[in-house]
Amino acid sequence: MNRKVFVDYFLITVGSILTAVSIVSFLIPNNIIAGGVSGLAIIIYRVFGFWVGAQMFVYNIALFLLAFVILGVGFGIKSIYSAVLMSITVDLLQKLDFPVFDASSTQDGFLLVAIYGGVIAGAGMGLVLWRGASTGGTDILAMIFSKYLNFSTGTGLLISDSLITMLAIVVFGPIAAMYGIITIFTTSKTIDGIIEGIGNTRTAFIISVESDSIKKRIIEEMERGTTMIKATGGFSGEDRPVLMVSIRRREIGQLRHIVKATDKRAFVIIVNNADVFGEGFKNLS
Repeated sequence: MNRKVFVDYFLITVGSILTAVSIVSFLIPNNIIAGGVSGLAIIIYRVFGFWVGAQMFVYNIALFLLAFVILGVGFGIKSIYSAVLMSITVDLLQKLDFPVFDASSTQDGFLLVAIYGGVIAGAGMGLVLWRGASTGGTDILAMIFSKYLNFSTGTGLLISDSLITMLAIVVFGPIAAMYGIITIFTTSKTIDGIIEGIGNTRTAFIISVESDSIKKRIIEEMERGTTMIKATGGFSGEDRPVLMVSIRRREIGQLRHIVKATDKRAFVIIVNNADVFGEGFKNLS
């Protein structure tokens, strides 16, 4: 097993366990329904007493099979590993009487449960998604909705999670569902923070009369490749190249220092990247 595969499975394992901890310690004991198969499993658990983890396992297997048949998509071994591990861990933690947070024990307890549960679940799911896997669940339904009902995947996910939240209103009442919405929001923001905060990149566009000097310093001091884009000033009509360079977020300060020291009147635009592949960043494979 090479180092990358080991790191992938290690972080997917940590992420799956963190998500299971959130479900067992915060969501199940307080009837917080944050959408997804875990939310549906909690509802069925409260009504019929079926084990949450076992339900999640069955639902995820059914959804994976549905995806293979309808979408023709293979989510890969890592995704199946994450879904199975999370399901087993949920039931194991429940059986071992893992510590739970009782929202009724403190003032504003349900708000704390919604936030902490969302943060921990989001951190776990973020790690899983960051390493190129999926925890399964309603994102598969979202893809099916997207294909056959002409919805975006995001809209499909919103629809599937909203249906589960509406079911929660019937079973637990509107207050519990409201805290579930808070958890969904917190989870999504934490996932974004994990994915964007780890290995996040920026692309800088620099317009300067000293572009050659700036380019030289970037190459020598930051060891970053650059691209010179031919451009013409809209007001002056002069030919002036635009220097483009992709960097990591932590390198922004160094880039600003180089530009400021070389040309204080330089015009700099820094934008977020969805991802960057190539030398110095992620491998295309």
